[in-house]
Amino acid sequence: MDWKEDYKRKLTSADDAVKVVQPGQRVVIPLAGPRLLPDALFRRGQELGGIDLRLTAPGSDPGWLQPGVQDLFRIEMECFIGDFARPAHDEGRFTYLPNLFTTMYKPLDEGRPERKEIDVVLVNVSPPDDEGRVYFGVHNWNKRSYVRRAKTVIAEVDPGIVPVCGQNYVHVSEIDYFVEVPPLVITKEALKSWVQQIPDQTLRPEYEAMVDELEEPGPEHILVLRAAIPRALPPDVVRRALLLSDPLPEYKVIAGYLSEIVPNGATIQIGVGEPSMFMVRAGAFEGKEDLGIHTEMACPGLATLAERGIATGRRKSLHPNKSVAGAWTGSDSHDMKVIIGNPHFEVYETEYVLSLRTLAQIDNFYAINNAISIDLIGQINSESVFGPRMINGTGGQPEAHLGAILSRGGRAITLLPSTALGGAVSRIVAAHEEGSIVTIPRFFADTVITEYGVARLMGKNHRERAQELIAIAHPDFRGELRRQAQRLLLE
Repeated sequence: MDWKEDYKRKLTSADDAVKVVQPGQRVVIPLAGPRLLPDALFRRGQELGGIDLRLTAPGSDPGWLQPGVQDLFRIEMECFIGDFARPAHDEGRFTYLPNLFTTMYKPLDEGRPERKEIDVVLVNVSPPDDEGRVYFGVHNWNKRSYVRRAKTVIAEVDPGIVPVCGQNYVHVSEIDYFVEVPPLVITKEALKSWVQQIPDQTLRPEYEAMVDELEEPGPEHILVLRAAIPRALPPDVVRRALLLSDPLPEYKVIAGYLSEIVPNGATIQIGVGEPSMFMVRAGAFEGKEDLGIHTEMACPGLATLAERGIATGRRKSLHPNKSVAGAWTGSDSHDMKVIIGNPHFEVYETEYVLSLRTLAQIDNFYAINNAISIDLIGQINSESVFGPRMINGTGGQPEAHLGAILSRGGRAITLLPSTALGGAVSRIVAAHEEGSIVTIPRFFADTVITEYGVARLMGKNHRERAQELIAIAHPDFRGELRRQAQRLLLE
C-alpha cells in the first residue's frame, strides 16, 4: 500500500484513537510528549478506570495528578519527576520507577517474568516527509525506542515538529493511529494571561516583566510557568529557570575550576539542573579547541560552542565531526536555530547515546553533572533532600558518570555549590540523612567541584577523601566536618 493511503487510513480523532486503550493496560507517554492526546486519554480513563500509566516529567495535568483518581490511573514516573509533578509525588499520588534509559527495556526484550508489557504508547511526530517518514524532532529521548516495542502506537502529528538529523524517525507503517493537531502558537500575551492565575498578586508585575524579557516565547517557557505559577515561586528562582539571569557568582567560580580540568579535544556531556546548565554561559569552555559533544540533553549555549568553532568534534573517537544527543532539550531559542536543519547536530535514541558500550568507545569523555549532597566517603546524592524526599530522578547521570569512568582518558565530574538554603546547610555532609538516595556509589566517585576548589577522590581511601572534600566545603562548616570525620573515620 502507498504510504500516503496508509496515512489517510490511520488518520482519526484523539478520542477515537484512545478507544483502543482497555482496562488494566499499560500506557506510556514519554518525555516531551503530545499536547492533546493526554486529555483524550484522561476522558477514556474516567470511563474505564484501572489504567497503568507511565509518565516522565509531565508539563501539564489533564487531571490524573489530582487527588481522588488513583484507582483510575495507577501512575509510575520514570527517569525524571520534574517541577510540575513534584507536589503530587510529595503527597503520594504516584510512585517512582527507578529505570535507567539503557536498562528500562531489558526485562521486556529478554522476556523475563517481571517484564512490563507496553500496550499503548502516545508520541508526537512531524508531518510525513516525501518518503513517508515522521520525525521526533529535537526532543526524541526514548520515543523511538517505545514505538519499536509498544503493541499499539498513537502519534499526534504536530506541524511544529521539524526534522533533525540522526536516527530520529520512523515510517508511517510503524504507527497505528495518527491524530493531527494545529500548530502551537505561543505569545507573550497568552503567557501574561497565565500570570494572572498566580495566587500572590504582588508577584504578578514581576512575572509579567519576565515574560516581556523573553526573546521568543517557546514551549520551554510554558513548562517553567506551569510549575511556578501555582506555587508562587520567588521571581529570582523563576528568572534562572527562564534563563533570564546571569549565572550566580559561585557558578562562575565553579566554571573556572571546570575550565582548568577539561582539556582541548575532550568530548563533553552536560547534565540538567544547576550549576551545570550554566557552565557554558559562565565561560567554562572559552578558549577551548576541538571539543566534542555527546550528551543526553543540552544546556543553554551548548550549540553555540559548535557555531563558534569551539566544539568541532574533530578529535572524537565516535561520531567524529558531529554533535550527538538523545534530545536537544535544554537548548535556548538561539541554540534551536543553530541545531535545526544543521547536519552537524544529530539525535539518537537515549538507549544508544547513554549505553555504557557506546560511552566506553569515546576517548576522553568528560561527564559533567550535579549533586544535591555528597558525604565524606564520596557517596553522591542527586535525587533527594531531607532524607527520602525525592526532588527528581536519575535521568541519565549514572550512565554518563560510569561511561566517563570506563572511557580511556575520561573523567566523571560532579558539580555542587558548597551550601544550600542561603548558606544555612552544607552540601558536603559527614553522612547522608537517613533515607537519602545514593545516585552514584562511592567506588565510582571521581572529581568534585565547589566554588572552593576541586576534590579528586578516585583512588583515595576514606580518610583521604574526607580531607579532600572538607577542603572544598564552605569554611563555616569545615570545623564541624573535621570533628565528624574524626568520629566516623577514626582519624
